[in-house]
Amino acid sequence: MNLRSTIAALGLSLAALVPAQAQEAVKVGLGTDGFVHLPLFVAYDAGLFKEEGLDVELVKFKGGGAAMSGLVGASVEICSCSVQNAINATEKGAPVLLIGAMIDQYASNIVVTEEVAKRIGLTPEMPVEARLKALKGLKIAAAGAGGSADFLVRHLAGAAGLSPEGDMSLLYMNDSGAMLASFDRNRIDGFALSSPTSDIAVLDHKGQMLFDMSAGQYEPLAGYPSIAISARKDWVGGHEDTAVKFLKAIIRADRMIHDEPEKAKAAVRSRFESTSDPVFEAAWTSNLNTYPETPAITQETVARVMTFLTSIQGQEIPGPASRYLDTRYVERAVAELN
Repeated sequence: MNLRSTIAALGLSLAALVPAQAQEAVKVGLGTDGFVHLPLFVAYDAGLFKEEGLDVELVKFKGGGAAMSGLVGASVEICSCSVQNAINATEKGAPVLLIGAMIDQYASNIVVTEEVAKRIGLTPEMPVEARLKALKGLKIAAAGAGGSADFLVRHLAGAAGLSPEGDMSLLYMNDSGAMLASFDRNRIDGFALSSPTSDIAVLDHKGQMLFDMSAGQYEPLAGYPSIAISARKDWVGGHEDTAVKFLKAIIRADRMIHDEPEKAKAAVRSRFESTSDPVFEAAWTSNLNTYPETPAITQETVARVMTFLTSIQGQEIPGPASRYLDTRYVERAVAELN
């Protein structure tokens, strides 16, 4: 072996001894496994997080409120939770910051059983006011207390002048399979949940949409931010680069959803393997416009949520809106990708 070959062989041997750069571990909490977290799923299943040097673990909690508690308690570093969860946590003194948006439309749909739909005379042309009044006396399930769907039902009840506890029944069922089983047996009158469960109820269980939120049917909440990306202040302050990498992966996932939909679908299809092709396609189509081009979040967005929370909880959320978010990380992520 000549000198050049010896050096080359030695170089290969040394390279084999040098470990690959370790990926940084990040735990992300979420309250459901629905389409409201699709950019997160695409980033994970398509390997975008790994390409950004992150070893992401998705941790499912029993509803958005529980997921936010996991973030506050430091069992996860990031939460894909409702904007309301983050604001409430911060207002109560928890070190939580909104750093980005997951979707920018309220996409927890309200589905009722065939029997209820007939009883209330539900048709596609039914006015919103009549749909709101139809909530009276209904038994509606949501994924978990303090989650996005829970807040939605409470808001709609308030808009109808109803008490969610006195004029109707609001109960919590975190398991979507159990929720569908109860729906099918008329043990509940309906539920508030995102796709694909809401689509399964319509296509496979003869349910009907009382409020198709993902389509912006309820005008007061059209374009309302629903699920956001939150992080603990102490963690994100010491892991700025990691937060930016995470957001870059989400931006790339958003772009894939809109620009390469078949690739994005293929990446996540096995995650929804129990969902039939017609239901999966219906869920994809109905939710497509809920995913933003970038996960940017603004003070105007947060101010809107503060008003929403004040109306539901009967107590003003103190401002300014800038107290609850930090846009530096998503702005840097967008700049680095552009």
